[in-house]
Amino acid sequence: MNYRIWFHPLVARDLDAIAHWILDYAGPDQAARKLGEIEAAIATLKTTPHKGSLRDEIAPGLRAIPAGRKSVIAFVVDDDQRDVLIYALMAVPIGPCAAARAADDSLGPLRPLA
Repeated sequence: MNYRIWFHPLVARDLDAIAHWILDYAGPDQAARKLGEIEAAIATLKTTPHKGSLRDEIAPGLRAIPAGRKSVIAFVVDDDQRDVLIYALMAVPIGPCAAARAADDSLGPLRPLA
């Protein structure tokens, strides 16, 4: 049985920032390719959610996987609910952004990115 993918409310902003950053320096084709790489990497978490590096030093249970050459997906796996909770997408090394979001419930529950 596959895991469900849920996104922190600010992940849409992360994706938009990455797209604009790539669009500005490499053009629309490269931006579309990069977004495709990110989407493909996220999709693999449905069937193999426990991959990547465990980053407990940032936040308990936080994992990170690469998405292409220069992006990172930060997430937590909830085995009881069979959910993967995406906390951040970054085009820089993982750091305080993912930790802060993993610890902050003020923005409400995670939701599917539509």
